[in-house]
Amino acid sequence: MSEDKKILNKGLDALLGQTDTKQRTVKEIGLEKIKPGRFQPRANFDDEKLGELTESIKNQGVLSPILVRELGLNEFEVIAGERRLRASKQAGLTSIPCLVDQKQDQDALISALIENLQREDLNPVEEARGLDRLKREFGLTQDEVAKSTGKARSTIANSLRILSLPNSILDMLSSGMIEKGHAKLLASMEPKEAEEAAKKIVKNNLSIKDFSNINSKKATNKRIIPTSKDTDLLNVEREMSETFGHKIEIDTKNKKAGKVSIFYNTLDELDSIIQKLKNK
Repeated sequence: MSEDKKILNKGLDALLGQTDTKQRTVKEIGLEKIKPGRFQPRANFDDEKLGELTESIKNQGVLSPILVRELGLNEFEVIAGERRLRASKQAGLTSIPCLVDQKQDQDALISALIENLQREDLNPVEEARGLDRLKREFGLTQDEVAKSTGKARSTIANSLRILSLPNSILDMLSSGMIEKGHAKLLASMEPKEAEEAAKKIVKNNLSIKDFSNINSKKATNKRIIPTSKDTDLLNVEREMSETFGHKIEIDTKNKKAGKVSIFYNTLDELDSIIQKLKNK
């Protein structure tokens, strides 16, 4: 196994308890010594639920240690357990039981993501931004992100794709006004068209299926009957499609200008096309 793969697997292994026990110790740590997690993917904390957790901690204490990593002498950072840390402060505690782990930045982000994803604490936008951060900051491919988080590669691709949407739509998605399925369909539209469509989804309370059907009908109505192409051009299209491994069409505006279209049916096919173009 390569060194990179070993590093990628540490985050998941550590969270599942498959790491060297010598790396972990449980001890009581003063709250003033613990910093919020830099790699916390969760941006929104429900005040009502946080209040309920605070009351529980006042009555029962902190029943499960939070996961932290040591940054320096008497300095720690939260990896998993941000809510318990906040609630403990609100409850007036001065210290909290902590599971101390020796993690690097990449492992810390992976563990924070997995912990939140397994508990379904993240909304789709927080999840997408966390995955994107993992991809960008540590230079990982979508395959490596998928392996390190235990998610399917197509799930990672679909999640990252919604970040191309305008902020107004991402806000709707974060607040639950629209669903992730809506966002995936909206991501295939132009920004202004997507914003108008999102407003209609909310106004008319359209389900994902309803919106998909409406979208499909619009696409059908927009289809233009193709003009006939000469035999030479059709032969060129066929040869290019066979060589490249994907359907290719050539549209000519005039003798000097036109466009070449490459078609795909899945996100995996799109990634395959991108890799082929990069390697040309």
